[in-house]
Amino acid sequence: MPKFFKKKSVGYCFISGGVFFLWLVVSGGVLSANSEFNIKALVGEDTTPPTIPALLEVIPVAPTQIDITWSASNDNFMMGGYVLLRDSLQIATTTLTSFIDIGLAPGTLYTYEVYAFDQAGNISTTSNSLATTTPALLVIPIVQTTTPAVTSAATRTFKLNNLTINPFINSATFIWESSLVSRFALRWGRSDTYSDGFIINDVFRTEHRTSVSGLEPGTIYLYELIGYMVNGKSVVLSNGQFKTEARENNIPINVFGLSYQTIGDDVDLSWSFPIQISGATVRILRNHLNYPKDPYDGAIIYEGEGNNFYDSRALEFYSTQYYTVFVIGRDGAFSSGAILKTSLNLSSALDNGGVTLNPEPEIELPDFNFDRADITINQGAKTFTFDSGRITLLAGDTFLVSIPYDALPKHLKSIVATILDPSDHNRKYSFLLRINKDRTAYEAALAPINTAGVSRLELEIFDFEARVVGRYNKQVDFVYSSGSQNGVIFPDKIVSAVQSSLTFGGYFLVLLLLVIWLFFRRRRETEDKH
Repeated sequence: MPKFFKKKSVGYCFISGGVFFLWLVVSGGVLSANSEFNIKALVGEDTTPPTIPALLEVIPVAPTQIDITWSASNDNFMMGGYVLLRDSLQIATTTLTSFIDIGLAPGTLYTYEVYAFDQAGNISTTSNSLATTTPALLVIPIVQTTTPAVTSAATRTFKLNNLTINPFINSATFIWESSLVSRFALRWGRSDTYSDGFIINDVFRTEHRTSVSGLEPGTIYLYELIGYMVNGKSVVLSNGQFKTEARENNIPINVFGLSYQTIGDDVDLSWSFPIQISGATVRILRNHLNYPKDPYDGAIIYEGEGNNFYDSRALEFYSTQYYTVFVIGRDGAFSSGAILKTSLNLSSALDNGGVTLNPEPEIELPDFNFDRADITINQGAKTFTFDSGRITLLAGDTFLVSIPYDALPKHLKSIVATILDPSDHNRKYSFLLRINKDRTAYEAALAPINTAGVSRLELEIFDFEARVVGRYNKQVDFVYSSGSQNGVIFPDKIVSAVQSSLTFGGYFLVLLLLVIWLFFRRRRETEDKH
């Protein structure tokens, strides 16, 4: 085949009715007038099947598991993979040369075969057959691992070897070996109930590895590792604790100004990124059931440093979607989350606006000792509560909305803080309150409003049925600090400031001109006398 150009990268194309192979290479994936690339074409039908794989081993590891391995096949052009048969029925298609068959019956004979296929659909001859019987359930003596017993030929000790736990900021990796083939269950939590999560593995082996995710930074977790032998008996192999890596003291601030527009089935999202955090990224999650509560709860649709995202066909299958936008710091710490609900049944203006300073009726949280004074707003050294007479915050500074952890029942689903835009009461922005790392409070760190004016902060508490069970409102005044006029100034304030400047400046200018005139007049009179 002649070489037309220099080869840079590879791609393939197949056409039905015989197979046309196209090997095309373009540097960087872009063609231009000066690009050099190589085209190699093989025209005709690929009818050559792959070589026959050889079944190597079928090992009954446990009464419910058999491990199968086979040799690799070759093809004249490009391999596709392998099909594994058990008792003449297909059980797996894979590109690997091994497979773990689980869920089998104890004391049962199984026969295996395998064949290969290529990308053109050609298949090899079926391999040799190998048969084996899973072992029957046997009683294996259990010996606790805290004080290993002496191993004899008749009794083998089931124990843990070389457990290594590698904690990270939001995850931890467990690596260990067991003296006998076994499967495992791992539970973990911030108390000895291990209620934060669990992992169950059904594959029997002696070398094990698993990862736990969604952990809080700088937090101590208790764990329990349970091993299950082939006879179904279980042993607690290890229990103890580990601590995730700490994050920076500064909790990331939420994005501000989160809003959207619906364009057919598409949703166009935009927000303002908090410039106070360097090296941070924005992660957006979507869920059609409720607001994602952390950066792992839902479908991740965007992650980056931008301030807008176009979510195509978001409302095609579900008429309502819930979004949460998290700010994630370089150390893995994340904000409480700015939230937004989009719907085909509501326009963006109606859903995100239509609000005034007249609040919704307050709802007292029933059957629980919760008070308005439990809702606090912190900004610098100042602390306000919803029982304070008047709340005045600096428009150019961040502030923290907080509720003590013990002030609310543990079964509540979510807490949402909503604040009106002081410059436009037809817009509102909502944020989740999240449990802090010390589990002392529900918190949301909000970016500077950067606009002076009157606002309202509303806090709503939801149960597991997504119903509002508590609602509290408080007026908040945002002002500029003395000597600082950062942010947006209303037009009427600009006119007033200009008028004030002109009034003062006018008097000063007249006085200055009068002094100058008197100086030159006196000087001229002195010159005339001489």
